[in-house]
Amino acid sequence: MGKVGAKGDSYYGKVAANYQKRRAKQGWWAVEQDEMKALLDTLPEGLSVLDVPFGTGRFVPFYNARGDKVIGLDASADMLAAAEEELGDQFQGCKTTVGSAMDLPYPDDSFDLVSSCRFIRDIIIKPDALKALAEFARVTRKHAIIQLGEHSTGGADDVAALSDTIPLHSQLSSKGNEEMLKGLGLKIVEKRLVKDDPEDASHVYHFLLEKA
Repeated sequence: MGKVGAKGDSYYGKVAANYQKRRAKQGWWAVEQDEMKALLDTLPEGLSVLDVPFGTGRFVPFYNARGDKVIGLDASADMLAAAEEELGDQFQGCKTTVGSAMDLPYPDDSFDLVSSCRFIRDIIIKPDALKALAEFARVTRKHAIIQLGEHSTGGADDVAALSDTIPLHSQLSSKGNEEMLKGLGLKIVEKRLVKDDPEDASHVYHFLLEKA
């Protein structure tokens, strides 16, 4: 995935094996779970879902309960191995592959839903984030659930104003996110707050998007 300052380059070996245990201790992990389920509950069941990066497959039980067909992609084979161990029988119905979010190995309009959490905002630098978002828009037929950040007071209204050498973080304003997504052919349907930092006026949301 991204190379310059990209956290994703470290998700291998022991880091991958211990990922879920470490992250599940974070207070906002449970909020992310709850809000993802709430957004999924607004969508029809039995969807074809691309989850990228798949990580440890934290949302797979939600997909399985809905009868969704789950396809997972991750740059790290170690993360996929960790997912298989973590999920047990829940992993059996998933089809997973190693690959890049910036160059998805799927035809246009392959999925009903693309889901991506803890990636676009924090893991890859801006040019790669835009490539990945464009790929998500290309392969979805209808919906996407993407985690993004916002700054409520000093956020940029134009993604072009942001540095190419760091991740997006919460540098964009609400308008900035709307315009960025609109330019990629994605419309905001709803967003759910999953993390709030009032001191920095920084917020993280799950965005439910619809292909325009």
